[in-house]
Amino acid sequence: MVKIVSVKEAYKQWAHRYDKDLQYLFESEEEKILPLIGNVKGKQVLDLGCGTGRYSVLLAKRGAIVTAIDFSEEMIEVAKTRAKKEGVRINFIVLDIRKKLPVLEKFDLILSMLVLNHFKHPNLILNKVNKALKLGGEYIISTPHVNKGKTFALVQSLGLDAKKYQQTKEEYLDWFKKSNFIIKTYLEVKFSKKAVLHAEKDGIDLKPYANKPFLMVFKIKKLSV
Repeated sequence: MVKIVSVKEAYKQWAHRYDKDLQYLFESEEEKILPLIGNVKGKQVLDLGCGTGRYSVLLAKRGAIVTAIDFSEEMIEVAKTRAKKEGVRINFIVLDIRKKLPVLEKFDLILSMLVLNHFKHPNLILNKVNKALKLGGEYIISTPHVNKGKTFALVQSLGLDAKKYQQTKEEYLDWFKKSNFIIKTYLEVKFSKKAVLHAEKDGIDLKPYANKPFLMVFKIKKLSV
């Protein structure tokens, strides 16, 4: 039986197992996301809902000036440990992103990986992101695909799931327009061949989950405040 808990409680319990439990999803996601990000050397980047710091650390190693925000103290602690191990400096902030973001019109790039689906009204977050970006700044988002099928049964098989909402591509496109963003790229993520092979070596069969995309990825650009 799957226990549905608050987002904060779920990530508190997940913090020290999150990367391992979802490694095949993340491996497939990163193959799509990293080419979208491009050159970040010297750029101001905000990892909004940074979790365990996967992208924060990757981008800091590529020369970005990274600020990483999450409302889970437990996740931030894992992220700090990762950053220390990798020898990178990141400005970590424990903050609920429903509140005002700490800086306005500062960032060249903002990321939110599997974050907006936890909000009933993601457009409210989009408005805050717009204010935090420089004019022409970009926002990259990943969120569960409406046709994800059984993929996220992998998450539920852990016996725990966080409260979340299912939004469609069309809803996101409407929210982007109303928040003064233009869409640059839309991608769908399925399990990569590399992830499937990796899982097989670990004794896990991903084939039943591999026939449908499990994530939608958007790259959008700020037009105005």
